[in-house]
Amino acid sequence: MVSMEVQDRLSTQEAVLGSLLISPELVGPVLSKVSDQDFLDEGYRQIYQAIRAQFVSGQPVDSVTIRDRLGGGDTWTKALIQIMEDTPTAANIWTYVPRMQEQAKVYRGREIAQKLTTVPDMEALAQGISKLQALTVERQGVRRMNMEQMLQSFWQRHTTPHRYMTWGLSKLDEQLFVDLGDMVVLGGYPSAGKTALAVAFAYHQSEAKRVGFYSLETSRYKLADRLISNLAGIEMASIKRGALTEAEWAQAASSAAKIIEHKMDLIDASGMTAADIRADALANRYQIIYVDYLQIVEPETRKANRTEQVASISRAFQQLAHTNGILTVALSQLSRSEKTKDESKIIEPTMSDLRESGQIEQDADAILLLYLEDPSKPNESRRVLKLAKNKDGERGRMYLTFDGAYQRFRQSVVDQPAPSVAPMKRPRQYKQISFADRFWEGIYDDDPDDPFREKGDQHGQAQSGPAAAAGDPAPGGPGTGQQLPSGSPAGGPGADSGGPGAGGGSA
Repeated sequence: MVSMEVQDRLSTQEAVLGSLLISPELVGPVLSKVSDQDFLDEGYRQIYQAIRAQFVSGQPVDSVTIRDRLGGGDTWTKALIQIMEDTPTAANIWTYVPRMQEQAKVYRGREIAQKLTTVPDMEALAQGISKLQALTVERQGVRRMNMEQMLQSFWQRHTTPHRYMTWGLSKLDEQLFVDLGDMVVLGGYPSAGKTALAVAFAYHQSEAKRVGFYSLETSRYKLADRLISNLAGIEMASIKRGALTEAEWAQAASSAAKIIEHKMDLIDASGMTAADIRADALANRYQIIYVDYLQIVEPETRKANRTEQVASISRAFQQLAHTNGILTVALSQLSRSEKTKDESKIIEPTMSDLRESGQIEQDADAILLLYLEDPSKPNESRRVLKLAKNKDGERGRMYLTFDGAYQRFRQSVVDQPAPSVAPMKRPRQYKQISFADRFWEGIYDDDPDDPFREKGDQHGQAQSGPAAAAGDPAPGGPGTGQQLPSGSPAGGPGADSGGPGAGGGSA
């Protein structure tokens, strides 16, 4: 005996197919919203596939043509006639379609839940939960508009100013046009301050939106300390030592009412996968999420290499943003900066420096890069916030000052690079020369400093003074004052036996 629930499912599927057979002009719009997987009954699924194939081929759709495409026979003929007789009207098809799709999702959800009772490990359990979560997301239909609809939409959308997301930095608000459903990447070198900046962004936005800050690296208590230091104006050192004065406790108390008004959650996310974060964000109805940071999100599988794992995580967050209309801000590490001879200078990072995957720069709608203006002075240097990718606006950079004592970022009063000062040059202390040049110089030139020149004859008497350099420059010539090396072919017999001031060999 067929249950009432099964009979209801069958009748809904039957009503959709009957509407298409009665009014073929509905086939096109329905194909853009309905998948063959929405039909749970195998026979009904085959009929829908035949209708789709007939329509795509440009052939007419009716009970006769569909029967022929299915292969003919009394069985299909009776089934098609029955479907058309049981469908009262095609006018209600847009009531039938969502009901059929919901029934299909519920049925598949129950199947998945049943399988979860027998999963062998946590990985299989996580995959099953991810599939269940995916069923709660509405299927994306094909959306289109003609030129008339485009103009009408443009006039309707722009009759009043649109408010985009703000970040608490006026220059960034003027350049970056980001809305719910976008993905933003905030990249930075270690200790550049990207977590502190992200927390400040999140707190600012939580005044109007519900924000979830997923931290995989820093505990929620440490984030809370930084936030209190910023908002209440209490030195971070006092908070970490646990030595707050009465005045500082009073400052914290006076800031409490304003802090509580903000809708922001700090979440310890260590060990969470992208699917876990997605499920939690949907369950808590966050409108904006921050993920700190992308490269340490737990991968769904260990079988892929590291680049593929990070690319998969990036795509998951991009799909989360675009599918569910959640602004997703993912923090990312940058590859190590190249060293320069001048430690006060740094090679400016680019989008390709986002660590471990080029997929990140493709998925992001906007990319911000944070780095030190003068790496040799990390405690004093300004921060540069570079808008490296901006799909809907101009790129650029701005200069920020960072007050580490209170974990605060502010726009620099001077919004331009610091003047470059030429480094002092040390006096040259040596000259690098070729060893070969030096060797021959000692043989053929009369250089008193030549290390290869003999300083005296066999009796130990040194050559010095003008007399030693006088005479014909030709080596070994008569009358020269040059002492030739022992055994030189330029001198004759006895060339190395002369007395003080002796010239060449004997005649």
